[in-house]
Amino acid sequence: MNLSPNEADWLYALQRPWPLTEHPLNDLAGRLGTTAGALADFVGRLRAQGLVRRVGGVFDARRLGYRSCLFALPPMPPGREADAVRRIVALPGVTHAYRRGWPEGVALGGVTAADYAGCPSIWYTLSARADRFEAEAARLGDLSPIPFPALTRYKIDVVFDPRTRGRDERTEYAATAEARPAPPPAEPLRALVRRYQDDVPDLARPFRAEDLPQLCAWQADGTLRRFALLLRHRASGFAANGMCCWRVPEAQADRVGRRLAADPDVTHCYARPFTAAFPFNLYAMIHKTAWDEGFETFRRLSGLVGHPGKVFFSTQEFKKSSVRFFVEED
Repeated sequence: MNLSPNEADWLYALQRPWPLTEHPLNDLAGRLGTTAGALADFVGRLRAQGLVRRVGGVFDARRLGYRSCLFALPPMPPGREADAVRRIVALPGVTHAYRRGWPEGVALGGVTAADYAGCPSIWYTLSARADRFEAEAARLGDLSPIPFPALTRYKIDVVFDPRTRGRDERTEYAATAEARPAPPPAEPLRALVRRYQDDVPDLARPFRAEDLPQLCAWQADGTLRRFALLLRHRASGFAANGMCCWRVPEAQADRVGRRLAADPDVTHCYARPFTAAFPFNLYAMIHKTAWDEGFETFRRLSGLVGHPGKVFFSTQEFKKSSVRFFVEED
């Protein structure tokens, strides 16, 4: 992705929350010293290059009555694994699915793919309405998936900065009680979510005037995290992505989790339960441009944590999408 200095500024600004006004591109253009037409043309070029997932709303699933959970499959023969991946990807509620482990043929710090034998390699995230979540999860129950629910969320909602290869994140601390899903909203509000959760067709006027008061209220209470451009980060150069995991005594997990969340290299951070198959409880995602950069970042973060850990690189992406809320009513 080759961008001029001005275009890099534009891309960074377009990923941050857009003004909730009738003509948001006009407002953004005024801040950036350009025109709304130039910004719209720029987004069009990015779309043509396959770099844009969508321009739309990013909603907090819990506040809309949804549950999400990370799952991993136990190791299985390659033939059965391929069939399992097809089923996982086909499930509408699965938003992310990856093969995670160590990249073949890469040796860094004495680590090789052999060090990951016996570890879960197929990971996916499932989201569904809270009252239907267990039934949706059960559709893959014969694969014996291992659940890793988020006990505490330390950092979410990443924005990639093409100027510095850095990130700008919103950090939040959510205790277990606060992580429980709220009741889903009534139908008129569900229709509003459906209207703005997908790629909007008109960048110049993406909002209906009558919807703006509710969107502003949702942004104020966190239901709408942001309305913005969502970048395909792998296609944009952030291809060495790793799930860093550590085993931290539970009495220290919250303190260490907050320390990790404050680090600019960490894009997402969660506390999850220990399991016999995967004895780690603190997870941090990193997004880098090369494997060696990712591994050095993991080693640096491990120094902050002070406890044993392992980095599971995303070596194959099977699916990456956003949660689509209330589509069963469509």
